[in-house]
Formats: sequence, C-alpha cells, structure tokens
Amino acid sequence: MKVILEWFATRYRNFKATVRRQAVYIILVLFLFSIAGVYFYGTFIISIHSGELGVLWRRLGAGTVIDTVYGEGIHIILPFNKMYIYNVRKQQFSDNIDALTVDGLTVHVQYSVRYFLTGDTLPLLHQRVGPDFVSVVVRPEIRSVIRSVFGQYKPEDIYTAQRAIQERVSEMSKVRLEARFISLDEVPIEGITLPTRISEAIENKMAFQQTEGEYIYRIAIAQKEAERKRIESAGLKIYNDTLAQSLTPELLHWYGIQASLELAKSPNSKTIVIGAGSGGLPLILGKE
Repeated sequence: MKVILEWFATRYRNFKATVRRQAVYIILVLFLFSIAGVYFYGTFIISIHSGELGVLWRRLGAGTVIDTVYGEGIHIILPFNKMYIYNVRKQQFSDNIDALTVDGLTVHVQYSVRYFLTGDTLPLLHQRVGPDFVSVVVRPEIRSVIRSVFGQYKPEDIYTAQRAIQERVSEMSKVRLEARFISLDEVPIEGITLPTRISEAIENKMAFQQTEGEYIYRIAIAQKEAERKRIESAGLKIYNDTLAQSLTPELLHWYGIQASLELAKSPNSKTIVIGAGSGGLPLILGKE
C-alpha cells in the first residue's frame, strides 16, 4: 500500500513540474480553444427561441431535411451543417401600389398583408423559395392580385364595391400563397386614392343622387298627404249627402221636441212657453 502511495505522489510531483514548465503553452492552447468555441458556437449549438422553428441543411447528406422541423430550445448539430431559423408567428407588413382601372385610370392603393408560416410546409418553403420569401413570393403575388382585381372595375364603381374588392383580393391572394407554402390571414385595403378630377366628379354625382333622393322622398310624402285629404274630403261629402237626405222636416221637428223636453227637466231652469206658430217649438227662458 505504501509503495502505491509513493508512486502516486511521485507522479503528482512530476505533473506539477511539467505544468509549471509548460504553463505558457497550456494557457495559450486554452485561450485558442476558448476563441474557437465562441467563434463556432453558433455552428454546432443552435438556440431556437419562442415563436421560431428550424430547418436543417446537411452538407454531407440529402441537403434540406424535409421530414423534420426543429422546435424551440437548444439543438446540437455538426459544424459543417447549417440550421435555418424561421419566425412562425403572425406577421404583417404594409405596402402601396398604383393600379389601373378598366378605363385605364391610375388608382393608388394602400394595403397590408397578414401572413404566417406553418411547420408542416416550412421545409418545402425553405427548399423551394428560401428565407427571402417575402420579397420573392408574398409581395409580388399580392401586388399582382391587386392589379388584376382593380383592373376589372371602373373608378366610379370602386367606392361602392370596396367590400367586394377587399374580399376578392384576400381570397385570390390566399389561394396563390398557399400554393407557395405560405398561409395568409388577410389583405386589408387601408386606402384608395383616385385621381382628383375623378374623385370630385364622383363626389358631385353622389351629392346629386342624395338631393334627388330627398326630392323624391318629399314628393312621395306630399302625394300621400294629398291622397289622405282627398279620401277624407270624399268621406265628408258622402257623410253630408247622406245626412242631408235623412234630415226630413218631421225628423227635425221631433229632435226639437226631444231637446225641449230635456231642457225642461233641468232642476235649475224655469220654463216659459211662448208660441212660435203652428209648426214652431216652444221657447224656454228663465232659471231659479
């Protein structure tokens, strides 16, 4: 046992002596390894943050790995391979374009694009389009759709068809981008600017239409009021004609007698009868 301990002690003293003699070289080697580790850290230790996915490209192999998408966290790869990281959160950018109407007039359109990427198609997007997919696919396709849609309308129809234009641009853009492995949420049309003279002409036309509608409404009300008065006057005429035919002298005489009797029954009246002829009615005067 003592021999073994002496052997270890001897080896330890020799190791310390060697380290002291080679200290400069050891420090230099550790320094170089540290620099190499920092420099090559991003090539074999990959950090994928929240809202991101990675696609691996293998230099010695089949190239882009189609069947695997790397999720969030730390991944270790070979230094000669490369990991491409994509943001898969919903993203948006704004743009503007000059489009021609069916009449050949220029319309300035301001719009936004809301899109996102999915893990299922991300490797294919990377392989066939690449990281610069916004400039290569998204923006050109959206601009093409906007030109196509606005080219089917007249300037005066654009104001009244904005909702239909919005829906059609979004639907056509969604179909085109899905064919390129990009998911589209919506393409909001934020502003449409027509040429000044066209805009003024449309505003004047709309103002005239509003005035015309107001006049039509007033005329309709007046016609209904005139019809009401005509019906009312016709009813009064029929009533008066019927009443005139039914009021015979005998009936009027009988109504007079009934009224005189009711008046005579009043407790605070005093009756004085004065003859008014053979066909006349009594005259009642006085009160208590």
